[in-house]
Amino acid sequence: MRPLVVGAPRSGFALLSSVISQLLPMDPLRYGIKQRLINSAVRQTQHYISTAIEAAFTAAGVRDRLIYNGNFKTVAGGPKWLKADEPSRACFRKYLGVKGMGDFILVIAHPAEVLETDSIVHSHSHPRLWTELAQYQDFLKFASVRNPIGIVNSSLFSLNALASEYIQRYVDPRDDNDEMRQRLALFKFTNLDFFTGIVRHYKGYFDEFLPVADRFHVTRWEDLIDRSAETIRRVALQAGLVIEADHANQVWERLDHVNLTGAHEHNYRRGKGLVGDWKNWMTNAHLEIIREHGLEHTMEVFGYGRIEPLKEARYTPFQQRVAELVSRGKVFEDHADLDLFGFAFNKSNIDASAFAFRRYGWRVHSSIERSGFSDEAIVMAVWEAAEKAAGELNAVLEQLLAGDYSTETRAVASVEAAVALSAAMAERMPRVTAAMADELRATVRQAFADGSADVLEVDRSVPPLLIRSWNEYNLVSHRGEFSAIPRAAGPVDLTERDPHSIPGAIVRDSYESLRIALSDGVAN
Repeated sequence: MRPLVVGAPRSGFALLSSVISQLLPMDPLRYGIKQRLINSAVRQTQHYISTAIEAAFTAAGVRDRLIYNGNFKTVAGGPKWLKADEPSRACFRKYLGVKGMGDFILVIAHPAEVLETDSIVHSHSHPRLWTELAQYQDFLKFASVRNPIGIVNSSLFSLNALASEYIQRYVDPRDDNDEMRQRLALFKFTNLDFFTGIVRHYKGYFDEFLPVADRFHVTRWEDLIDRSAETIRRVALQAGLVIEADHANQVWERLDHVNLTGAHEHNYRRGKGLVGDWKNWMTNAHLEIIREHGLEHTMEVFGYGRIEPLKEARYTPFQQRVAELVSRGKVFEDHADLDLFGFAFNKSNIDASAFAFRRYGWRVHSSIERSGFSDEAIVMAVWEAAEKAAGELNAVLEQLLAGDYSTETRAVASVEAAVALSAAMAERMPRVTAAMADELRATVRQAFADGSADVLEVDRSVPPLLIRSWNEYNLVSHRGEFSAIPRAAGPVDLTERDPHSIPGAIVRDSYESLRIALSDGVAN
């Protein structure tokens, strides 16, 4: 299985991706030697560019106030997409801010193969493009959808990772609650230009997605929430996997209404994720804007029906407040923390053409997509640092991709050519660069020693992964083997211990054969 997931922000995208990631250990990813080398280089240099970025902020004297969420610090971190005019490269969006100075969006481009360093290629953008490019024809394509009204509502309450990082550092934990989200959302609900920008963004996405929707396995967010096990089993079947109801329930238990986005601790709104909850927050004025922009057609295509007006007599106190402000043309702007308000402004899922951001073009490897930062000199210094570091890393990655791996001699020469290009990186981060060189050389040696140089092979750096529990066993996937480890054996590290040596363990070369062995009561 080579999974690719596309979905608009707030459409259940992270949830669907997480379901698939829970299924992947049953059918581990296998890579050609070039991709294994790219994986090694990116893994070892994960923070090369972010270190350069942080150094630029330090030189500007504002490092102590830098807002830079950990999700954006890795090479492939942040929202990502194929560069439409150059689809051999992929773009990765980084949000950067400084308390008291505003924020800006940096976009860095790398070879598109960097997308595959994640276990699942995933993107919010260009659904049509993924279906047209030859290099993605063999990928199993999934897509998340949700009632567009629910998507827009969730977007208005969502906090991006920049705001999340600010809250974690500067907001009293007692104030980190839903009341804070509601106050931030009041601006977005009452500023109809902002609201319309959100709607336009999603209209554009669905206009591109609908003509190619039949090329994806589409999963509705509402089905994952209301019919979890049934929907997970259907997703597994689409991936060519058969799982039992108990297995599907175990998958859902790991994912049910929890944060799934790592250092972005505010992606999930606690106590929410409820089907139809938008009816407690939207007003008829907002539904009319959604209808005027043509999203009702998308609703009908995916089985959500037409837009029905809400009964205003049943408005919640929040809806009543919003409706009263909207009727007076009044935008809610009573924000005690203007830094938080600025960072919480939706950046990726809004058509921002109506807002006065500074915008810059592309250099070779990066661009400043939008900026509201108060000191342009700092923006330029950070951009220069990111451009230089990205260029240095990309030179290595591009050489690895251009290499000849037909014989061991040529493969070694190709890797040494890439290592030679890392001289500039070695000056800045010698240990990281040396570790990268060592792993690249070791990868080539191993490939020709075990015969995997010209075949697809599992990434041996991936740690043991739990598939599920089964009666008295834990079922684990590691390096292409599938093991049923007795729970009575206690904690076991399969990176240090051969599963064949564990008393009572059952080991097979495929998950299906292990499942059959367990079903038949067969032991080693």
